[in-house]
Amino acid sequence: MTTADPTSVDTAGRTARTPQTALLETRDVVVTYGGVRAVDGMSLRVRAGEAVGLIGPNGAGKSSFLATLGGQQRVSSGHIALDGEDVTGLPAHRRARLGIVRTFQMTSEFGGMTTFENLLTAGVGVEGASLANVVLHRRRQREIEQSARARVWEVLERFEATHIADLYGRELSGGQRRLVEIMRCLMRSPKVLLLDEPMVGVAPHLVQRLVGDLKSLRDEGIALVIVEHALEVVQELCDHVNVMGLGKLIAAGTYDEVVRDAAVQAAYLG
Repeated sequence: MTTADPTSVDTAGRTARTPQTALLETRDVVVTYGGVRAVDGMSLRVRAGEAVGLIGPNGAGKSSFLATLGGQQRVSSGHIALDGEDVTGLPAHRRARLGIVRTFQMTSEFGGMTTFENLLTAGVGVEGASLANVVLHRRRQREIEQSARARVWEVLERFEATHIADLYGRELSGGQRRLVEIMRCLMRSPKVLLLDEPMVGVAPHLVQRLVGDLKSLRDEGIALVIVEHALEVVQELCDHVNVMGLGKLIAAGTYDEVVRDAAVQAAYLG
């Protein structure tokens, strides 16, 4: 998608990431289901503050590939690195602690909790709360919760969502649920945000608001990887677009470049 990026070496002899170096990188990722290659040799590079779109027809392998990035799906072969560190074998919860978090096609908020409680649960979880911590370190747990509560209000105010703080998850609209899911991800201070069909179920008049929110996250340095069928959203939000077909990368470039590609047109139009 891009040429090799420059790197430097720090005093400990490790490769240091420059602004042009990939934050998230995959090489030759393969996922098989019963002998069928759902993902077939996908490579991807995403820099901090960059939004990368994954598009393609149904069955192209987009969501399966996104799941490999988030750790919900094991790879059959290939490598995934975050900030130069191999995370290929790490489960989803460990990747989340390192900074890779994901939303899903079906929103996963807790319907019996308020918006505030949904965000608070995500914030407290960042610290790795455990039974031992609760029993042996009650003071520390109180400090964690107080800090998380303050962070919840920061996130709610940032997204002008304080008015839904006391609404239960089951009372929210589709767009509000999407927003809550994104806010829950932000409670984990992500480096990379993986978005699987973020505009599904969102009323048309709220789509532009969510696009604006995602742009602001991108501009603050969070890397975004977005699977989205609404191509107008991809066009407006994404710096680069990768097109998949039958598990493979068939085109990559800017939005305007890939939509003119003959292979892309054939994949979409049959």
